[in-house]
Amino acid sequence: MSSKKFFMREAIEIAKKGIYTASPNPSVGCVITEKEKIIARGFHKKPGSGHAEINALRNLKNKINKNMTMYISLEPCCHQGRTGPCTEAIIESGIKKVIIAMLDPNPIVKGKGVKLLKKNGINVEVGVCKDEAKLINKGYIKRIEKKLPYVTAKQAVSADFRISGNKNSWISNSLSRKDVQKLRASTCAILVGSNTVKKDNPYLTVRLNSKELSFNGKINNPIRIVLDTNLELDIRKYNFFKGPDKKIIFNSLSSSTNEKKNIDYIKVKKDKNGLNLNSIFKILALKYEINNLLIEPGSLLLTSLIKKNLLDEFIIYKAPIIIGDKGLKSHNLNDKLYNNKVIQLESVKIFGNDVRIKYKF
Repeated sequence: MSSKKFFMREAIEIAKKGIYTASPNPSVGCVITEKEKIIARGFHKKPGSGHAEINALRNLKNKINKNMTMYISLEPCCHQGRTGPCTEAIIESGIKKVIIAMLDPNPIVKGKGVKLLKKNGINVEVGVCKDEAKLINKGYIKRIEKKLPYVTAKQAVSADFRISGNKNSWISNSLSRKDVQKLRASTCAILVGSNTVKKDNPYLTVRLNSKELSFNGKINNPIRIVLDTNLELDIRKYNFFKGPDKKIIFNSLSSSTNEKKNIDYIKVKKDKNGLNLNSIFKILALKYEINNLLIEPGSLLLTSLIKKNLLDEFIIYKAPIIIGDKGLKSHNLNDKLYNNKVIQLESVKIFGNDVRIKYKF
């Protein structure tokens, strides 16, 4: 492995520290090296706080000299937002060599940050570990480029692909459920159908603390979203609506806001399968700046998501139990419709007796 790739991978690893709190901003990491040794690190923690490059410069104890190189997992910003432009700070610092994994897809930055650095006499290289850098910001990239969130569906299933069994019993084991909590913590919003709220009465909050997530800081609960076509859910009755966190109810009847309960009612059109999911996803990206959307669907919602090609990723936690015909099926897809459609297997991981399988669409 070249030293450039080694140091950039360090920057990417540091960027991952922001996956729980940086949204809607991208997760960005930065390292500064001197003579093949890392002498400063920084990452972007949350909107309004210092960007990765700024934090790395603040953590730098050595006087800047010609032997120093800055590695950044994403092109530095060149505009005034919640914070000042990072390009200005880099130029003023005196660092003369900057290596960047990828350009920022945001049109107000894309390529402009690199041009400004070069214009001010800085040697800039772009593209080191580009594909790895893209992975940590796949939601941000999709929201900026396609005006849609990165959509992941998650189900716990039995060996015979049922998603419900005996009442008050879990299908997956405690290790799988802990992994789901990490998945929730790293997402911007969680979406379910109204039947899930009625049947399971879930909170849909993150039940791991910062220590369990190896994170120093406050973990935010994702925005909670429910599809309630005819506004049948009583917000006084279900755990879903408890707490101060933002909730969104997509429906076909009314748009309004319940300030006391921190609930937004958003009216959308229906199609033959229910509420128009594509419209909902566009609203989540454009109005709420949702990068990563986690859906915990029942069989009807999963069927609709797959039929409409709206999934980017599907995660199954498969348990070694057989539920039988009394259990609810994972989906209601017509085999003839798909004719052995192939999707990409991304990874397989074992949690005790359970298996987590990730698929890419």
